[in-house]
Amino acid sequence: MNWLKVVKGEIYKQHRNSFHSKITYFSLLIWPILHFSNAYFSYKPFSLDNLKFIQLDSYDQLISFLLIGFLTYLSFKSLMQSAWQMSYERSNGTLETIFLSPANRLSILYGRTLGALFENIWMFFVFTIFMLFIIGAIPIAHIIYLPVCFLLIIVTATFWGGLLNAIFLFSRDASILFMILDDPMMLFSGVRIPVALFPVWAQVIGFIFPLTHVLFVIRDLLLLGTLSPASINSLWYLVIELALMLLITLLVVKRAERHARVNGNLTFY
Repeated sequence: MNWLKVVKGEIYKQHRNSFHSKITYFSLLIWPILHFSNAYFSYKPFSLDNLKFIQLDSYDQLISFLLIGFLTYLSFKSLMQSAWQMSYERSNGTLETIFLSPANRLSILYGRTLGALFENIWMFFVFTIFMLFIIGAIPIAHIIYLPVCFLLIIVTATFWGGLLNAIFLFSRDASILFMILDDPMMLFSGVRIPVALFPVWAQVIGFIFPLTHVLFVIRDLLLLGTLSPASINSLWYLVIELALMLLITLLVVKRAERHARVNGNLTFY
């Protein structure tokens, strides 16, 4: 179980490095709420008649749609930020320890990922669940799907974050990747706007992001209590994407280590 110790150690390291101020915890709640409020009030001046075909015929259902979208998006975004911080390891001279360590490389990457995930989303997760129950958006019978949905978010976001951490491990400065992925992921994955309203070319872009498929599944489970044919298809696509992300992560990590041994300056501590 050495890999579990590595994961636990990386989670603790992420906590010590990034969450050392009470203001940090305050920002974890206030910024997502501001994003959510911005999206919600953008809908207020308009009629919801055009959204009835996707079963959004009241503002309570719209709130539920947006809350679930932003909670899931926040999970994925926090892991992109965690990967972006891999550049600090390089500038601080500690990146070499990842390659010199006898620990499993995937354990290190996924430990960083899980540490960032739990720390970043727990406050907004509590807020989301509280709001969903206050407005009565989740029927009592659908509560049993909450652990399944949360597990689906964790697994998918972890694979996504592991892949991005591996890419940032290889590249000296991959910050442009954060800029390229963040806004398109929010726009085309259906976080604020239902994917069905997009033209075909935009739906194709959204199809690439695993966030799109996760949202299809968990919204159906929590709000409808069942999986539609589209959600079942999304679940299969998601399994394929998870397998591809794991494979690409392994390949990138091996290439990054090989590249570091040839071109890097490994310093023993």
